[in-house]
Amino acid sequence: MIEILEHSSAPESVERAVSRSHALADLGNRRRVPVVLMAAVVAVTMAYSLSWGPLVRHVSAWIAPGDIWGTLRTAQFIGWGDIGDVFGHGTGLVTLPGISVVLTPVALLVSNLHLSMSFPYGLPHPTGWLVLGPYEAAIGAVVLIPLDALAEQLGLERQRRVLLSIVEAVLLWPVVGIWGHPEDPLALAFVLWGLLAVVKGRWRSAGWLVGLALAIQPLVVLMVPVLVALVPVREWPKLALRCTLPAAALLAIPLEQSWRATTEALFKQPNFPTVDHATPWLALAPVLSPAQPATTKRFFFTTLPNGSPTVTGFTVHTTAGPVVAAGPGRLIAIAFALLIGVYVFRRRPGPSQVVWQCAVALGLRCVFESVMDPFYLWPPLAIAFVLAARSYPRLGVAIAAGTLITWWSYRFLGPWEWWTPIVILLAVILASAAPSRSEAGAADKRQLEECPVDPPPERVHA
Repeated sequence: MIEILEHSSAPESVERAVSRSHALADLGNRRRVPVVLMAAVVAVTMAYSLSWGPLVRHVSAWIAPGDIWGTLRTAQFIGWGDIGDVFGHGTGLVTLPGISVVLTPVALLVSNLHLSMSFPYGLPHPTGWLVLGPYEAAIGAVVLIPLDALAEQLGLERQRRVLLSIVEAVLLWPVVGIWGHPEDPLALAFVLWGLLAVVKGRWRSAGWLVGLALAIQPLVVLMVPVLVALVPVREWPKLALRCTLPAAALLAIPLEQSWRATTEALFKQPNFPTVDHATPWLALAPVLSPAQPATTKRFFFTTLPNGSPTVTGFTVHTTAGPVVAAGPGRLIAIAFALLIGVYVFRRRPGPSQVVWQCAVALGLRCVFESVMDPFYLWPPLAIAFVLAARSYPRLGVAIAAGTLITWWSYRFLGPWEWWTPIVILLAVILASAAPSRSEAGAADKRQLEECPVDPPPERVHA
C-alpha cells in the first residue's frame, strides 16, 4: 500500500518540481535586464571610487561614501552580539537598525580579515571598501527588480521596460555610489514587493514585506496608508502586527540597554543645516544644540620624486553650527499621507492611480523636510518614472526635469532659493507621471481583470 502511494505521488512531485523550475526560468528571463543593470551599478560604483581620485583629482586616495562607515560600525556591534549599542559610540545611526543587520555579514568579514575602515577617522585606502563597496551597491540596486515588476504589472511592454530600467539605474547610482545609503532603495524594494502583493490579494506576504521595509528605513511609512487602504478592514489588525513586529524585535534590546541614546537617535534625529541643505521648514524645527562642533578631515598630499602623490597626514578643522531635529515637517507629511490613504480607501482607484498616489506620498518628505540631502529626492522620482514611461513624451519631460532637479539639489543656496525650484521640479515630474482618466481607465480595467484587488475568499485566509 505504501509503495502504491509513493508511486502515485511521485509523478505529481516531479510535475510540481518541473513547473517550479519553469516558473523560475521564466522569472529569470523577465528580470534579466534589471539583474544585468545591478551588476553595472556595482561595476560603476567601484570604478568611480577606485579611479576617480588618481585619474581626475590626481591624488592617491579612494573615494568612498563617508556615511556608510558609521553604519558598518553598527553592523560590527551586531556581529559581536551587542545590538544594544548600535545607537551609541558616535556611529551616527538615526534610523532603525535593519540595514545594520543586512550589513552584518560584511562587517564580520571585514573584522575577521583585519581589513581597515574609515571610522572613526578617514583613511585614503580603506581595504574594507573592497568588500563593502560591491555589497552595498548590490543590495541598493536590488530595487531595480521590483521597479521592473511594477512596470510589467502596469502593462509596459518589454522595450519600454528596458529603457525604464536604464533610466532607473542612472537615477539610482548616486544614492549608493556617491552617498552610500543603500537602505533607502532596499526599503523601497521591499515596500514595492509589498504593494505588488497587496494588488494580488496576498495580505500575509504584504504585511511581512512592509514590516521589513520599515525596519530598514522608516521613510516608506508614507506609503503605508495607501497600502492599508487597499486591504480589507478585517485584515487590518493582522497586517498591523506583521508590519510592526520586525521593527519591534530590533528595537527591544537597544531600548532596554541604551534607552537614552536610542530614543534621542530615533525621535530627535539630529541634522546639520549648515552642512546639508536647509529649507524654509527649518524655522519650525526644534534646535537641539545652538553650537555643535563638527569636524572636517582634510588630507595633505605631497609629490614624491617619481611624480606620484602620496598622503602625509591630515588636519582637522572644527566649525560650529546648530543641530536641529526633524521638526513638525515630518508630522505634516505623515498627516497628508494619511489623507491620501483615506482618499484611496473611499475611491478605490485602479493600480496606476494607486502607484501615482504612492509617488505623491513619498514626495511629501521632500516638500516638508526641514533639512535635505540630494538623495532624499530619489524615492518619489523612482516611482514616478515608472508611470511616466508609459508615454515617451512624458518620459522625456520627466528625464529633463529629473536631470535639472538633480543638478540643482547639489547647489548650496539659501533655504527659499534652494527649496522652491526643488518643489516646482518635483511637481513637474509628478505631473508628467499622473495618469490621465482615459489612459488610467483602460489600463486599470485590464489590470483589475487580470489581478483583482479584492481576492476570492480562499485567498484571504491563505
